[in-house]
Amino acid sequence: MLASERFEKIVEIVNQKGFISTKELSVTMQVTETTIRRDCEELEKQGLLLRVHGGAKSVHPKVILSTKDEKTMKERKEFFYEKDIVCQKAASFVKDGDCIFLDGGTSIVPILPYIQEKKIKIVTHSHLIVDAFSGTESELFVIGGRYIPEYAMSVGPITISELDRFNFDLAFLSCAGIDLDRKLVYTAEMDTMAVKQKAMSLSAQKYLLIDRSKIAIKGFCSFIDSDDFDAIICDQSKELDMETLPENYILV
Repeated sequence: MLASERFEKIVEIVNQKGFISTKELSVTMQVTETTIRRDCEELEKQGLLLRVHGGAKSVHPKVILSTKDEKTMKERKEFFYEKDIVCQKAASFVKDGDCIFLDGGTSIVPILPYIQEKKIKIVTHSHLIVDAFSGTESELFVIGGRYIPEYAMSVGPITISELDRFNFDLAFLSCAGIDLDRKLVYTAEMDTMAVKQKAMSLSAQKYLLIDRSKIAIKGFCSFIDSDDFDAIICDQSKELDMETLPENYILV
């Protein structure tokens, strides 16, 4: 099979399935995994798919994410570099004396090294944040509630009730996906949606932190209009044209 034919077949399969592993593509195409990785790298450059850890994802997925589609927090390690540079930018908005909310999700955890030595108060329901925290200057307040292992966070009425006691200068939130055309931000289920909405209502400034893998991904629940964020911080991507984006997008 010629490389051009292989490219066409890979894109067709990825668009049909939404995601496929490198190993599965290797078996289907009858070539090595190294060849598949090289093919996917070229196809990503052409804007025809997105490379993720262990495989490739469609840039126009038809799947709507629900709880059964999302990976556990331990599995969601891809795009670490992109998440890190997004969090570096987000951290620049935090100053001594602030009280901030940190949402659950792997997109938020990389902010800790950049803020935890500031004289701030951090409130979170994310056990990923708790596990990564090592600050000596900042204070960490952990919200309780019903623990869900797949997201490594607390949710439910107790979480909302405890959260309601705080007021935040800044809230940093994550999401399952974002629709640029409809200006909707998605999550995969209802419990985390309620926590996000409550935290936003209690915060003076609201920031959404995403990497390019979240672009054009629909989730089960749309929890907010993207215009309601003071800023949406994302890494550079072919899907994002700064000239056509709303003013609240910051590309890093």
